[in-house]
Amino acid sequence: MEMLAVEVGVLLATLAKFLKVALGLGLVIFFHELGHFAVAKWCDVLVERFSIGFGPILWRKKWGETEYALSAIPFGGYVKMLGQDDIDPSQLSSEEIAANPRSYTAKGVGQRMAIISAGVIMNVITGLLFFMFAFRSGIEATPAVIGDVQ
Repeated sequence: MEMLAVEVGVLLATLAKFLKVALGLGLVIFFHELGHFAVAKWCDVLVERFSIGFGPILWRKKWGETEYALSAIPFGGYVKMLGQDDIDPSQLSSEEIAANPRSYTAKGVGQRMAIISAGVIMNVITGLLFFMFAFRSGIEATPAVIGDVQ
């Protein structure tokens, strides 16, 4: 009976570690996409969807002009802006979309570069914050002990 309790304990500890890693990865993805989203809004680009995950949508909510979604495959996310379509690049040549002042393609090179770079910049900021949090939380270390003095 004790052996079963030990195995269950090991299983729960492994599951807890897996959930911590999943939460950490999810936060990195969220903040990365939040960087794109915030700068796109700041540049007055119409953001059609803010999604964490890919594939079939499990949950969605329309708030204002943006649809927020949580999808089934949690390894990434995306911010869909008007005039920006990586799957169908022919949309970029649409004159209707290019004429819309709130489309991604109507923005100048500097603004488009800022929107795209914002995700990476948020990764750096998030990495520094996570490091500071982990360092502040402390790490376990074995204290130094002098064995013999000759």
